[in-house]
Amino acid sequence: MVIVNPVAHNLPKRERLQEADCWLQDQGWRSQWLETTRPREATALAARAAEKGVPLVFVCGGDGTMNEAANGLAGSETALAMIRGGTSNLWAREVSIPRRPVDAVRACIQGERRHVDLGRAGDRYFLLMAGYGLDGLISSRVSLRAKRYLGAAAYALTAVRESLRYRSSPLTLRLDGEVQRADVLMLVVGNTRNYAGLVEVTPEALVDDGLLDVCVYEGQGTTDIVLHVLRTLLRQHRRSSRVRYRQVRRLELAWEKPLPVQLDGDAYEESPTEVTVAPAALWVAVPRGLRTPLFSG
Repeated sequence: MVIVNPVAHNLPKRERLQEADCWLQDQGWRSQWLETTRPREATALAARAAEKGVPLVFVCGGDGTMNEAANGLAGSETALAMIRGGTSNLWAREVSIPRRPVDAVRACIQGERRHVDLGRAGDRYFLLMAGYGLDGLISSRVSLRAKRYLGAAAYALTAVRESLRYRSSPLTLRLDGEVQRADVLMLVVGNTRNYAGLVEVTPEALVDDGLLDVCVYEGQGTTDIVLHVLRTLLRQHRRSSRVRYRQVRRLELAWEKPLPVQLDGDAYEESPTEVTVAPAALWVAVPRGLRTPLFSG
């Protein structure tokens, strides 16, 4: 099954997708191409594929569509793969998925199946990351129309605007039972490393180690945000006294006012107070011989 998000930014041209379909047919595969028409539909389509025993589901869209499909496949034997077609394509970058659809399909069909962990925020899984605070607010303020036509620029413009007026929130954090308190600007729970296609907020994360990497940015307002951005771009943020970095299996949060949340780059309408890891919850298809520090092997 190939699940296509027709409104994704950078969606490949039809003729390029047809090339991929022709290659599949030449290799003897039966393929079903389905377009989503509403949010979360990819979850239902992927779950249906798993129930039917479909061995492989491709997503042609962005990381948000990958997130939806992962939620439909979690715990099943069906593997998930990607055809690039979104804003940042972080998963494709992490596992070196080729840009041309036919090359992406060939690489995954002839590639390897690997187990990866998923994070779980409330009742929803994430493959890449969960972001609380400023991160979640930015995602909630970017419209689908802006994402489709401006791509990453829509996030950048929104980030600048929101950073000028955002203020921290006092939180109580429980990291595998250890209680800490902090004035939090942004908190990222990473299952992978790449963030926004530019930096690594959680540079020690492994996608198959049964742990999540938590990076907490502390401070008050705009000045601290700018300093955090500069340190992160220079890969020096973990040396700051205003950054906490931990690897955990469970994160619990307590607050007076819930923080905005994003999962895999898309705003989440809820604010879960518990984030846990689901070890080896998803099969993925990656290019054969993939060598990346993201996998412990």
